[in-house]
Amino acid sequence: MAGMRSRPSVTNAAPEPPARWSRWQTTAESLAVLVASGLGLAWLAQRSQQTELGQTVDQAGMDLVVGDAEATRRLLGWLGVVSVGTIALAVAGLVLVAVSRRRYEAAAAAVVLVAGANVTTQVLKRAVDRQDFGMLTVSSFPSGHATVTVSVALAALVVTPTAVRGVVSALATGAITVTAAATLVASWHRPSDILGAVLVSLAWGSALTALWTLVHGGVAHPPPEQHRIFSMIGFVVAVTALVVVGVRPGGGWTRLLDAGLVIAAVGSAAAVAVSVFAHLSAPMAAEPDTTPDERRGEGAAAVAVAAADDAEDVVRRASP
Repeated sequence: MAGMRSRPSVTNAAPEPPARWSRWQTTAESLAVLVASGLGLAWLAQRSQQTELGQTVDQAGMDLVVGDAEATRRLLGWLGVVSVGTIALAVAGLVLVAVSRRRYEAAAAAVVLVAGANVTTQVLKRAVDRQDFGMLTVSSFPSGHATVTVSVALAALVVTPTAVRGVVSALATGAITVTAAATLVASWHRPSDILGAVLVSLAWGSALTALWTLVHGGVAHPPPEQHRIFSMIGFVVAVTALVVVGVRPGGGWTRLLDAGLVIAAVGSAAAVAVSVFAHLSAPMAAEPDTTPDERRGEGAAAVAVAAADDAEDVVRRASP
C-alpha cells in the first residue's frame, strides 16, 4: 500500500541552509578583524614613528636580538630568498593549487591578497613620516620582507584543502617568525615594522573573506579547528631553530628575558594572525570540489526527490 511504502533515501539532497545569524557570522567576524587591523595599524604607525618613547622602545627591541657571524650569514641568506621573483613563483604555485581544485575564486583572492598587501606596504613606507629623535629618520614601516612572507602565508590558507591546513598554519607561523628574527638580527627592521606588516596582510585577508561571504549570500559558520595549536607549534619550532643557528640576546645572556619578550611579541602576533585568518578563510577553503554542472545536477536531483515525496503524500491522503 502507498501508506506502507518507505521513502527513498536521499543521498544528493542539498544541505540545510544555515541559520540567519550563523550565515553571516563569518562576515561579521571578518569585518571586525578588518576594522581592528586598520585601527591597530594607524595606532602603531603613530606611536612607533611619531613619538620619542615609541622610537626608543622600538630601537631597543631591535638591538636586543642579535646573532653571531654565522647566524647572521644564514639569516641574511634567508632574507635573500624573499624577492620579487619569489613572490611571483609563490603566487603562481598557489594559483596552480587553487585551479587544480577548481577554486577559481580562491585563486583570484590569493593573488589580490599578496598584491594588495605588498602594494599597501610600499605606499605606507612613503606616506608615513618618521620624526627625528636621533634614531635615524629612514622610513622602514612596515617591513617589506615581512609583508611578503605574511601575505603569501595567508594566501596559502585560502587555496589549500582542509586536510592540510593545520600543517600550513604551522609552517606559516614558523616562516613569519624566522623572517621577523632575521630582519631584527640584520638590523633591517624594528619590531613595529614587522607588526605593521602582519596587520597590513591581515587587513587585506579579512577584507577578502568578508567580500567573499557577502557575494555568496552568507556561508555556514565553520566548526572550530586546531589552528592555534599548530601555529604555536610552528612558533616554538622556529624559535628553537633560531637558537640553534646562533641567535642570541644583545648585551649577553643577562638580557635573555628581554630578548625573549621581543621574539615572543612578533611570534605571537604571527601565530594569532595565522590562526585567526585560518578560521575566517575556512569556508572558502572548504567549498565543495564540484563543477557548476555537477552542482546543477545535484540541485535537480534534490528537486526531483522532493517532487516525488510530495506526490507520495498526495496519494497517501487520497487513499481510503
